[in-house]
Amino acid sequence: MTEPARSSSYSELTTHRLCPQQWQYSYLRGLEKDDPEALAVGRDFGSWWHALRAADTLERGRTLGSLRVVPPSVKTADDGPRFDGETVTRDDVLAAARDWWRSRPVEAQAQWLDTLGEPLPDRLASLWASWADRWGDDTAAEVPLAVELRWARLLPATAAGTDARTTLVGRVDEVYLDRKRGLVVVRDTKTGHDLASQTAADDMMDSQLQLYAWGITPLVKDWDVGRVGAVGYDRVRSVAPRPPMLTKSGRLAVRGGEPSIGQCDLRTYLDWAKGEDGAGVPFPGMKADGSAAGFYQAEDSVIEKLSSPAAASIWFQRTLTPLNVNLVRTHLRSAVDSALDLAASRARVERTGEAARNLTKSCRWCDFAALCRAEMIGGPARDGDSAAYDLADFKLRRRPPRER
Repeated sequence: MTEPARSSSYSELTTHRLCPQQWQYSYLRGLEKDDPEALAVGRDFGSWWHALRAADTLERGRTLGSLRVVPPSVKTADDGPRFDGETVTRDDVLAAARDWWRSRPVEAQAQWLDTLGEPLPDRLASLWASWADRWGDDTAAEVPLAVELRWARLLPATAAGTDARTTLVGRVDEVYLDRKRGLVVVRDTKTGHDLASQTAADDMMDSQLQLYAWGITPLVKDWDVGRVGAVGYDRVRSVAPRPPMLTKSGRLAVRGGEPSIGQCDLRTYLDWAKGEDGAGVPFPGMKADGSAAGFYQAEDSVIEKLSSPAAASIWFQRTLTPLNVNLVRTHLRSAVDSALDLAASRARVERTGEAARNLTKSCRWCDFAALCRAEMIGGPARDGDSAAYDLADFKLRRRPPRER
């Protein structure tokens, strides 16, 4: 009798590729880093931004009557509010962000300010305004089809009845019809502290969305809206832009030989250059009698520089890549091989209590490195002998159940 297929996420497969023992700690034993001092500001901000984007997409989809899949709920931070996917609006998310922010302890707010440069509700609102300026016209040509779409599909080469039969599961942030290009697009939304230039390695990793497009193909086929033709990434920088510095003589201060606009976007520069009363930014001048004082006004050369694609890409990046059968095939082959390897690791863990270890330089950044070393020296803790290794000694804890 054929065993039922196991479900695995893409992240589970890639963790196993990196190190089977790291996979065992994370996915079989359910361990994670336990550091109460480390506030996951970046992760929580990403959740709030995803919720804001989801709410906007759902609003537009309700107006157009185009939605094929609506999530039961839209979540924010782990301890934040949840919204009804059928009714949530962008204003709901922004209002809830203000309430959630006010409920934060002073220490937590200080960590957010140190990391993002603005309170959560202010950063969400300002980022949304800048994002709408940048991509609002493109959005008008998008017809929302699905938000936070969950999918499951049996990997093709493991469907023949082996013990490695694996159903790959995943979730895509958004599926929409691009009316301008006549394409159904799968989109992923990301936030980051910095948006570095994409490299060839980044492009290969990002191509995993091509595999997700394969995963949702049967669902999209039933919608009768056309086939998935492209995948896209939307990236935004979570850190707030900073206005430039002004010298006493009324010139932009220089940092590293360049005007101090490297951490400033166009919207921030224009708002700053107006000054408090719209007359400009006052400067005292270099003369003691104040006769050289004046007001700094926005410079055309700076506006031109901050309007360039290169300057904009510091804060926003958007890609749209045609679906490529060779990329999909590459990821499927890797997923199948990883599923077979994962099955072997499960069997090994059942026999010995541990998986194989890939001992590389990456170990120094692994959350489980200290426990891994202890178990290499003293042997793995068996069932019923968990006291041999106290998780608190390694700053680890058992992960709370994740919401489905």
